[in-house]
Amino acid sequence: MARPPKITNEEILTAAREIFLKEGFGASTLAIAEKAGISEASIFKRFATKQALFLAAIGITENPKWVKTLSSQTPTAAIKEELIVICEQMLAFYLEVMPRVFMLMNQGDIPHPPPMPPPHLRDTYLLASFLDKAIALKHLRSCDTLTVAHMIVGPIINYIVLSNMDQKMPIALPSMKHTFVEPSIFIHHLIETLWDGLAPKPTQNKS
Repeated sequence: MARPPKITNEEILTAAREIFLKEGFGASTLAIAEKAGISEASIFKRFATKQALFLAAIGITENPKWVKTLSSQTPTAAIKEELIVICEQMLAFYLEVMPRVFMLMNQGDIPHPPPMPPPHLRDTYLLASFLDKAIALKHLRSCDTLTVAHMIVGPIINYIVLSNMDQKMPIALPSMKHTFVEPSIFIHHLIETLWDGLAPKPTQNKS
């Protein structure tokens, strides 16, 4: 019987994430191996290349559970609540990943992008497909679903960017009269604002 691995992939990624965020993509895989308590060869048995290790550690290539669920999810009449849940999970994903990306961008040390759509592009098209299903089931009124998906994903990305900038701003800007709301409240306000244009038109009883 094969012995179970003494260290999990997540433990390797935790060590790699810490090193990469300190030193950028130029960090040594040997240093990562020493941090994780394994050999450098063991890393490359799990991750084919340094770039694959880097992207997995940062979280850029991860497909969160909610993405897998949304790919096969069938909308119901409770579509408004479902959109809120989807967007809350999407925002939580970006809240975790984007600060890491910003740190690396500030170092100017990011490898070439992977041969896959960026997460925000993936999520826009995935959300549009979900909206298409909802329209077909008459849970939403007919609309340009890709435009609506952009109108949802765009503000979520903007929320992350501005939140990150606001934390690093040495002084408050005079024009900034509003403070950032909590993520869950932001999502509720976002969907509520768009809902009037998405909700099915009430059926009229013929007399």
